[in-house]
Parts: sequence; C-alpha cells; structure tokens
Amino acid sequence: MSFREKYARLGERYERIDGPLERFFDTLRRKAARFVSGEVLEVGVGTGFMLPYYSREIELHAIDAVPEMLEVAKKRAEELGLNARFYVMDAERLEFPDESFDTVVSAFVFCTIPNPERAMKELYRVLKPGGRAVFLEHTKSDCRLVNWLLLKPLDLFLGWLIGDNTLRETHRLVEKYFDVEHEESHYSGVVRLMIARKPEKI
Repeated sequence: MSFREKYARLGERYERIDGPLERFFDTLRRKAARFVSGEVLEVGVGTGFMLPYYSREIELHAIDAVPEMLEVAKKRAEELGLNARFYVMDAERLEFPDESFDTVVSAFVFCTIPNPERAMKELYRVLKPGGRAVFLEHTKSDCRLVNWLLLKPLDLFLGWLIGDNTLRETHRLVEKYFDVEHEESHYSGVVRLMIARKPEKI
C-alpha cells in the first residue's frame, strides 16, 4: 500500500492519531512561520498544522497528494480567514511555472516523499532567485545511540502505519540545493529547522 493510500484511509482520523505528537512541535512551527512572506508554497500541507501560524498577509498555495487530508486543511484555512488556495498535487511533479514563489515551506514532509531528491529539485525550480526555503523536518540523529534505540524502531512502526522514514538526511539534501542561512538541531538532530535561500542569478 502506498503512502497516499495509507493517509487517505486515515483521513480525519489522522488528527486524533498523530495530532498529539504533532502539537509537541507547535513552538517550532510558530518559529518557522516567522520566516514566511509573500507568495508562498507549502508542500505536503496535510490537515494544516502549519496554517494557524501564518500571517494573514501572505498569499498561500498549499498542495498535498492526498485529497482527504486536503479537505481538512481547506476547512481549517477558511476558519482562520487565510488567503489560501489548495491543490491535489505531488511534490515530485509541481504544476507551477519556474520561479513562481517568494517562499517555499516543508514541515515534516520529506520523511514520506518517495523520491526526496526529485521533490527538492522541484522546490528549487519554483522558488524565485533569492527566495527563501523553510524546512522543519524529521531527520537522522547526530547520535548513533538515538538512531538505534529510538529512530530505527520508530521507523519500522511509522513505515508500516504511514510510510514514514525517520532516518533520512534531509538536511544534507537541503544543503545540496540551497544556501543555508540558519539551522537549528533539536533532540540530537531528530528534528531540524533550516532556513535557506535560492542563490540570486548572476
């Protein structure tokens, strides 16, 4: 079963199952949202955990590959009064023109994308030169003990439940494509906040 099918089967129940864990990261979501401005693309919006923290001044375009999750996010955006549009779309094949956005956002998404490098290339493509990329991601820990005792068992469970990969080095992929301006490592690197830029054209 693909990750799309797994998330589709969860639908609104995802809030009850994963919500308590996701809310543990609300402080980091709030911090990440401070770096968001202009015309914004959020990939993998899910049920909209980032939405309460966005400024009402941004123009938000949010995508997700799972329509059932997107419907929950739409309702949340309406309740919050956000200027937002939602699209059923795959992060690996974005249907936007080159250099469309001032900011791109990914919050706990790259651990589930089947081909993360292809998705990173797409984010790079649709971001304007000099634009900002905001990543808040689960990543492989800097501590081997944490990887073996926590992340590997969690990887087996979450991989079965929602196709999640807790051992990806998304931070290395960000460094490959963007100029990192700020990075925070939390819980021995299990969670990282990265603020980066797409280089200006010469």
